[in-house]
Amino acid sequence: METFSDFKKLTNPRKDFLWVHGKKTDIGGGVFDVSEIDQIDEYENIDRIMLSGLTQAAFEYFIQKYGPRLKYVKFFKNKFIEDLSPLAALGNVVYLDFFFNQRVTKLWNMEKNKSLIGLALNDFSRLHSLEGVETAPSLKYLDFGNMVWNKSVLLDLEPLLKTNLVGFSFGGKSIEKNDIMLFSKIKSLRHFSCASNLYSTEDLARLVAARPDLEGRALRPYIEFDQRGPDYKDILICGKRKPFLSSTKDHDRIAKYAVDFERLVEEYRAEFAGNNNIH
Repeated sequence: METFSDFKKLTNPRKDFLWVHGKKTDIGGGVFDVSEIDQIDEYENIDRIMLSGLTQAAFEYFIQKYGPRLKYVKFFKNKFIEDLSPLAALGNVVYLDFFFNQRVTKLWNMEKNKSLIGLALNDFSRLHSLEGVETAPSLKYLDFGNMVWNKSVLLDLEPLLKTNLVGFSFGGKSIEKNDIMLFSKIKSLRHFSCASNLYSTEDLARLVAARPDLEGRALRPYIEFDQRGPDYKDILICGKRKPFLSSTKDHDRIAKYAVDFERLVEEYRAEFAGNNNIH
């Protein structure tokens, strides 16, 4: 996991992870209790594992017995876990990935997770703060949002200001206190991913002007998709309430959006330069 791209690949496929679950598994993850955890002993030399249906007791037992030997752990559909604080004991874990939880309301103190580089938190219905990530000494990559249900909401992004993140991805429904210029203040940040319509075109241009070194799909005039026919809409203009257009039918409109975006970037760049000269 050397790059943000490597991290994002880990958040999607489940290959290369040993999937361990209880006998009573179902579409919601099922139930995986303490009496079944020791089946992990059947597998030697594993450092990547995915677990489903853990009860809180099974979660804590798993961490106590197997945590020190694991580097990559996915918690896939574990709706009974409500307290993440036992994760503080995972001193060797490099990557943690959570998908679907309806009980967790806060993160944990990550000071002792000294090897933790990547953290993914998806489809948490009651977790509305990232407070805790600032305590992780080595955290580089963070992903928060939705993979299935469009319900994940954050109150703000303030905890990120105290991190040394290299990449941040937000795929949630909304952020209540959402100032895009916060990302310009995270000097270590190199990658920022979000939906093309999370911010206005003006906001996106302002961030590009302030931090031209930042990479991200939405940090441009438009996103281009594969053309599948003359009537296919393959160009998504970046910004709130912006349209999907066709590169064959809407060439002039697309060109105008691109020119307008670059004009905004230059205007904000001049504004920032003027403010710097004043001070």
